[in-house]
Amino acid sequence: MKKKEWIILAVIALAALIMLGVMKMIPKNSAERDPSLMPEEDAKGIWVAVVNRNKAILYFDSGIDAEYQVTGNVSDMTIEVADGRWRVKEVECYDFTCKNMGWVDEEAILPIICLPNDIVIVDAETAANMISEVNDGN
Repeated sequence: MKKKEWIILAVIALAALIMLGVMKMIPKNSAERDPSLMPEEDAKGIWVAVVNRNKAILYFDSGIDAEYQVTGNVSDMTIEVADGRWRVKEVECYDFTCKNMGWVDEEAILPIICLPNDIVIVDAETAANMISEVNDGN
């Protein structure tokens, strides 16, 4: 190779290294999680998060009876909250494991998981740890 070609190659390599350094400095989780979704006020029960693709798409208070509609990878899901407990009331996917888990509360050992929709319903603190671990691993 000629001297000019080596210089061009070195400039390209240096530019690539600089771009990698800049990309490492950009916060990884800024696009993955919108911190404005996390409520700051005190919950009547506990804050529960619905996580899809490692992003919290909904937070709800387990102390307030309500129904919520979320959309996962393959279908919509209706989450019912009553008397400090929550469950998947309706889901339109081909695997009803999440619906069959029934009611859970803050004492539950297992979160509600819907694999086809890539949705996990878990307390907000656990969700924050899940999201940060995934983002730290990227």
